[in-house]
Amino acid sequence: MNNPHITEGNMVNPPPQNDSGLELRGYQLVLARTIWAIIAVVALAFCIASIPPGYTEKLAVCTQSSCPNQQATPDLVRALHAAGISLQFYAIYLTTLLILAVSIFVGIAAIIAWRMSRNWMGLLVSLTLIIIATATFTDYQQLASVYPIIQVSGDLLQILLNTLPLLVAYLFPNGRFVPRWTRWFALLVTLFNVIGTFFPASPFNIGTWPGLPQIAAQLLVFGTILFAQIYRYLRVSSPSERQQTKWVVLGIVALIIYFIWLTIFSTLYPQMTQASSPGILFAEASYFLAIIIVPLSLAFSILRYRLWDIDLFINRTLVYGALTAILALIYFGCVILLQNLVNRVTGQAGQSPVIIVGSTLLIAALFHPLRRRIQRIIDRRFYRHKYDAARTLAAFSATLRSEVDLNQLREHVEAVVQETMQPAHVSLWLRPPEQTTKWHAASSINPEEKY
Repeated sequence: MNNPHITEGNMVNPPPQNDSGLELRGYQLVLARTIWAIIAVVALAFCIASIPPGYTEKLAVCTQSSCPNQQATPDLVRALHAAGISLQFYAIYLTTLLILAVSIFVGIAAIIAWRMSRNWMGLLVSLTLIIIATATFTDYQQLASVYPIIQVSGDLLQILLNTLPLLVAYLFPNGRFVPRWTRWFALLVTLFNVIGTFFPASPFNIGTWPGLPQIAAQLLVFGTILFAQIYRYLRVSSPSERQQTKWVVLGIVALIIYFIWLTIFSTLYPQMTQASSPGILFAEASYFLAIIIVPLSLAFSILRYRLWDIDLFINRTLVYGALTAILALIYFGCVILLQNLVNRVTGQAGQSPVIIVGSTLLIAALFHPLRRRIQRIIDRRFYRHKYDAARTLAAFSATLRSEVDLNQLREHVEAVVQETMQPAHVSLWLRPPEQTTKWHAASSINPEEKY
């Protein structure tokens, strides 16, 4: 049972039990790598080929009522010129952001494929990242108008864009459909994507459906994915797989928070995110940075690097996110209320530096007490087991400093181990007292009396 050759590193992060079914060998491995390489090279080639026409399109000014995404409007051109920015810089700026985003996606995908080259789930996730990065920013119809030969290849890549993310969502993290009926639903979605792409006028093309049925179909797909992941997490996943799921959920939640923040910011400062303001440059940069969060979380999850840190990371995110929100409300509340009060008393308009300095000092004084209070609340609410264990160990440490009775100390140790670790059996081994007495007696002999 107790193997002395087990190292600490193996005990900290044991290999997952389900990886054996994901390993590829022989001709299957060669075939999977070949297909991965062909699709990745074709997708990257099409994406690179679309950069020059995309840059040219961004240099043109759109005068229509409905303009393509990121194409400059006359209002934006005037705003850029007022800020000393040329239209050429605008086109170079957006093209550079696109190249950086695609490079980061492809770089993460290459690392996953390199580290998990024998794992078909790792290859699937890496290929999905490449397809998302390239197909999202590539206009295949525009390329097909210039190079008609790529029409079929572009349609196939579009099918992969609509299918692979859904398959990864159904299969992640152990590569099995859980519950089993989800495989038939995934097959049905794939058939709709394939037939709808090659036959756009057919009923299989969901884009041609009326508004309400189309929304209902999309909600049904995402609802089954959400149900499958929750069911998998609660009933099937191992501790290691649950850690992997936490990383991906954390990335998705961070992306959702970004869009919520962007919506609030655009509501408060609409000129910063409208196409008639240079602030659109900041909005575009933040968007490209935000979409990198999910592939990064996938990379941490798939490569399983320090998965045990995710709970601490989530804990700190909850603490400092809540702390920032509360302190911001307190600060702006103090500034607004006190400023209105001073203006009414003095009859003067404008902001008082004393109020701003005083509010800042108040926030500095509240930071540490409020952080400790929020930390205790979150630990008690979301990490109850660890919170109780920490309190038990702290109480035991205080008892240990004053306890001198060996039997009482033994009972305290057994109680603490039972409460914090809840083992099936507890055994306590104590060194025989006569050996200790002999050692002390031998060490107390005068060196001159030994001979």
